Amino acid sequence: MQTKTGIGYSTKTDSFAAGKECSLKAIEQIDNSPISIVIIFCSGKYDPLQFLAGVRSITGNAPVIGGAAFGVFTNTELSYEAYEATATVLSSDTIKFQTFSQADLNKDEYAAGIALSNKINAAAVNNAKGLLVFYDTAKSVNPPMLNFATPLFAAIEKIIDPAICCAGAGLMGDLQLTSCFQFLDDRVLHQHVLALLISGDCMMYNNIMHGCMPASSYKKITRAEGPVLYEIDNRPAIEVIDELFGTEHTVPWNKFPLFVTLGLNKGDKYGDFKEENYANRVCLAIDVEKKALIMFEPDLKAGDEVQLMHRSVNLDYLHTGIASLKQRAAGKKPLLYFYINCGGRAKPFAGGELEDVTEVQKIIGNETPFMGFYSGVEVAKLGNHLQALDWTGVLCLLTEG
Repeated sequence: MQTKTGIGYSTKTDSFAAGKECSLKAIEQIDNSPISIVIIFCSGKYDPLQFLAGVRSITGNAPVIGGAAFGVFTNTELSYEAYEATATVLSSDTIKFQTFSQADLNKDEYAAGIALSNKINAAAVNNAKGLLVFYDTAKSVNPPMLNFATPLFAAIEKIIDPAICCAGAGLMGDLQLTSCFQFLDDRVLHQHVLALLISGDCMMYNNIMHGCMPASSYKKITRAEGPVLYEIDNRPAIEVIDELFGTEHTVPWNKFPLFVTLGLNKGDKYGDFKEENYANRVCLAIDVEKKALIMFEPDLKAGDEVQLMHRSVNLDYLHTGIASLKQRAAGKKPLLYFYINCGGRAKPFAGGELEDVTEVQKIIGNETPFMGFYSGVEVAKLGNHLQALDWTGVLCLLTEG
């Protein structure tokens, strides 16, 4: 039997009905073949228990993995800030899918990563090709605190075979981070990290796409504590960023969150610009009194040199990135495109009229199934290390053969 892929989509407001509808649509596309894995994502507006029950009413006891998403999309559909859900099913006798979970992410991200990786290694087969990792973006809402991807994936990288193509995402049901949950088989989980290991007669590839370019010279971070950047070039961080925008493009300080993006070049400092060498860091909030930037991740530290990044006003970089992905997978049968996209890149929050997912849909077309969701944090290998990313899209391609 060849591997079959089906994708269903629903915008029904009833949670059970939405889970049932998107699963039924997906099952119909694989001609009711035996299900190997079910991957589901839904808006935080749904009741996750009822949504999962709707999925289970169609998929039976098949393994399930997924979670909350701020928005979802397929080859032809795109929706966010409403009721939306997707179900992706794969049926194969040549590709193996294994799911794993680890609790207590909110207590110690690094320890959770080590424990999860040890479980994967203990059960993994020798021909593992891909690994998808999902975790709750928010540690708590009051006070607002994040689970950091940096220590989590540092632990995973320490143990998992570096030859395995890996991508990850912080899950969130809304941009306010008030709704985070995960699905694993019959359970709705919180403060877990999940993994889907893919092995067998297949390959997985991914590509980093963000369309940001440096808009300043290198600036040195001179004081930082965790995710808080206090000083850049020995001056208050906010004042430096304000100055970099210049008098012609003044941006009020209260607009810095989700707008100010700093880039860390992991490649040749003075070489040609390469999009895939940059790890972006987006400002989450500001401390006006201390004139500090609060970032999504705690990995920027004193001594690091960063650049203010300018977000692209066109989408040409998507054509380049997808062409590169297709070239690497040439000669193999594409089964599924899977896109992890930063929630801030959705048009209402990105500014302007650009909608990058719409352009990705046009480029990929309808020949190969395509699905994805909006995330809080994106993860992929940048250089030799798994890197937490902001304001980024990570496009994965699963192939057969």
